[in-house]
Amino acid sequence: MAVPIASTIYNWQNSVLNKLQVTTHLKTDQPLEFYGSGAIEATVADQFVRYQFPLEEKDHYECADQKPSRIRMIWSDTPCRTTCWNHGMEAEMEYGNPQLETIVIQHPWFENECILADIVLPSNTLMEVDDILTDVRQAGMIPDVMIADKAVEPIGESMSDFQIVVEVAKKLGMEKQVTGGLSLEDMRRQVFDNMDLGELVSYEEFRKRGYYLYSVDDNWEKETPGFRLFFDDPEKNPLPTPSGKLEFYSEVLAKAFPDDLERPGVPSWVENGITHPDERLGGERAKKYSLLVQSNHPRWRTHAQADDITWTREAPTCKIVGPDGYAYEPIWLHPSEAAKRGITHGEIIKIFNEKGIVLGGAYVTERMRPGVAYMDHGARIDPIILGQVDRGGAINLISPIGSTSKNCLGMASSGYLAEVAKIAPEEWDEWHRVAPEAFARVYDRGAGLRTDAWIEKNWSAK
Repeated sequence: MAVPIASTIYNWQNSVLNKLQVTTHLKTDQPLEFYGSGAIEATVADQFVRYQFPLEEKDHYECADQKPSRIRMIWSDTPCRTTCWNHGMEAEMEYGNPQLETIVIQHPWFENECILADIVLPSNTLMEVDDILTDVRQAGMIPDVMIADKAVEPIGESMSDFQIVVEVAKKLGMEKQVTGGLSLEDMRRQVFDNMDLGELVSYEEFRKRGYYLYSVDDNWEKETPGFRLFFDDPEKNPLPTPSGKLEFYSEVLAKAFPDDLERPGVPSWVENGITHPDERLGGERAKKYSLLVQSNHPRWRTHAQADDITWTREAPTCKIVGPDGYAYEPIWLHPSEAAKRGITHGEIIKIFNEKGIVLGGAYVTERMRPGVAYMDHGARIDPIILGQVDRGGAINLISPIGSTSKNCLGMASSGYLAEVAKIAPEEWDEWHRVAPEAFARVYDRGAGLRTDAWIEKNWSAK
């Protein structure tokens, strides 16, 4: 069956949103200020740059006659904000905010925020695109650079992420601005040149072979190791730090943010602070939410990818099938904690805090410590009530929004408090009453959520 060039999603969440009183960041009139872009990879200097949203007047260099505006559209190729990052329930609510007029997502698999999008553009998998790849930056066991020619032709009318952007740019008359006038082969050559790989092998030889393996220097025993030069003469061979020396105290950080108690000049253990709530088992919140949530990267998938593989879902530590035939994400508990709550192994239960409720199947085992609830990260979202109750088992939905400090956007949510309990029949009845469509979606017992549960209309380029 041909993959359509685009699909629209049934906008079911609006029927739920109008029943809720929601206060979100998009509705506030106060600007949001922060330091550092929050990018996974950024320069050291970026952490001292102040940003503001909405943009300040001076930042509107192309539309100076307009006032600072809100975000009105999201175009994403990484739809895993709700599952792979923290504070997912609020993210769901923001996706449904009426000020956000259009959401476009391009993705090869129908995961997570795809169900919240207005339009989904099918992109290629790695096997369907021509590329150039390297393991060098990832510190691979065998550092190499590879020409990755596609293994199969694109399925249906799907395109690479880059080509999708180019096709949209063509419609806007901006193709050259996006491609720089370069072909795909030109871009491959550009990556090759930027890596200075030409000093080791010619591009023609590299292209013919298809890969290059970095080898150990024949004279490696004569090479100066590590910090030897700095050790021998620190003044003549400074390190790339502000002082040129090893720094246990960051003078630059302390001077820039002298009142930052959560990120002082000397690295310190800070149990809780003003930017994130008290998540200690001995704290005040633990009287209400008495379990510390542990959430590792899962054994049976990579983040949300591969959550639909039928044979891995048969593993009892991957999914627990409830009496309704739905495969729930396991919630691991020590027998003593399960006994306190009258919970039995295999029972469908809920894990929750003030952020919301996530459903799962009880996995009672001595492998867990008392006081801890464990749930794998990465299950796909399946909202019953958007921003409140999730059936899919995406535990990050109820993780805190806490950052490293008021001046640093690092995510501080590795451990947090929640409670686990049985689900009362009245709760099931209320969820069925408020959101009957959530329980009527097309569902595959082997693979889970099906794409056709969400697609409202398909478009074809033909």
